[in-house]
Amino acid sequence: MWEGGPIPGELTVFPGYLLARLGESSRRRFHKALEPEGLHPRHFGVMTMVAAQPGMSQHQLHEKTAIDPSSMVAVIEELEAAGLAERRPDPADRRARTIFLTERGEQTLHRVRALAGDLQGEFFATLTADELRTLHALLRKLAGSAPSE
Repeated sequence: MWEGGPIPGELTVFPGYLLARLGESSRRRFHKALEPEGLHPRHFGVMTMVAAQPGMSQHQLHEKTAIDPSSMVAVIEELEAAGLAERRPDPADRRARTIFLTERGEQTLHRVRALAGDLQGEFFATLTADELRTLHALLRKLAGSAPSE
């Protein structure tokens, strides 16, 4: 196992347990890797979504990332305070604000994506390329986001 030694055989018969244990291990490693950047995994998720769809509203970000609305406000405020994102008035709705990455935010996201790629490489190093493709397809299927065939 990637962290904490092998999982006892009695627990390996439960796929949900394995997913949870591996997910927690991955989350801890990613959280620790982001600390030097002053970021949290939720910042990465929001920045990734904003980079993919600049001008999203806080509500849209909440829907896409499943971060609760009050926490979303805090995440965006933290990104703004760090100079990584900015809110702009929505031209279609004066009451709404849209979110954009700053140039510094785009540069930071580029670095952090490379870091995430390195961590994934370590995490999945024991799998062949075919196994990794299969695992990814199965996880997307379970998450309800498998591509249409």
